[in-house]
Amino acid sequence: MEVLDRVLGQINKSISSEKILVDQKTKDDAAVYKISDDKAIIFTTDFFAPVVDDPFLFGQISATNAISDVYAMGGDPTLALNICCFSDNIPEKFIEEIINGGISKANEANVIIAGGHTINDKEPKYGLAVIGEINPEKLMKLDNAKLNQDIILTKPLGNGILITGSKNSNINLDDYPEGISYMLELNKSASETAKEFNIKACTDVTGYGLIGHLKNILNASNISAELNFSNIPIIDGILEISKPENWSSGAMNNEKYFNKNIIWNNSISLSEKMILFDPQTSGGLLFTVDRDKSEAFQKKLSENENLVISKIGQTIKRMNQEIKFV
Repeated sequence: MEVLDRVLGQINKSISSEKILVDQKTKDDAAVYKISDDKAIIFTTDFFAPVVDDPFLFGQISATNAISDVYAMGGDPTLALNICCFSDNIPEKFIEEIINGGISKANEANVIIAGGHTINDKEPKYGLAVIGEINPEKLMKLDNAKLNQDIILTKPLGNGILITGSKNSNINLDDYPEGISYMLELNKSASETAKEFNIKACTDVTGYGLIGHLKNILNASNISAELNFSNIPIIDGILEISKPENWSSGAMNNEKYFNKNIIWNNSISLSEKMILFDPQTSGGLLFTVDRDKSEAFQKKLSENENLVISKIGQTIKRMNQEIKFV
């Protein structure tokens, strides 16, 4: 993580503009560029190697994951370009299926895929560069969280453990259809509900795991959090397979980097802790919400039965410990 921070710091040498509303300095989910007083564009990109064997399903998951960053900022995704890395020995039908999978989720999100770029690579990779639109006043950002707000999560955790276990032939993904279904669920309805309730702070839970992404909000907003582990949703069956052989290098790096300034409840086992550091693919949205609108907000979110809405804790006054489990 320290190396990544140093390398990404080189971007600070790039020219900038007063029209840049959000860039890499804040660790938000996407860049934001102001067009006018009532319009800005959100720009993000994400791509990765296959997380499932089925090429169409892989394309769907990758596109859903890439588009999510626009939803996490409160925007409406509109336009995308394919990012493709394929070798000469991959069957043409597999490439077609990956791209068709991406198109299917882009169509669902009302996003136009207008082209893209392909390079030759031994390991296949696929994703999107995505543009969205937003009124600058409606941006959801990491540094907008406030004291005494509820912390709301919209999808259960653990799909990184599923993916790693499957890659290592320790589990069969077909035995965990719930985990796949959450990766395929667009964060569209949750983002639209957040706009309706004028929510100001949000991120999506992806590569840094729940703990890492929550810390990004807490540090940007200069607050801390109390969490209740029993309220954190976990995909069915994950607790049983949360073992070292199913923990990815990303999960272990997250634990090494983010497991600081945390007061753990003694009842939380290492296997349970690692689920909180588990990198998520196409994870849920994480909001901080004023208490006077929290119950109604959760009720509205729950109208989408494909989500699992949970109040996992609350924000508190900044202390030496960033997160405390109660």
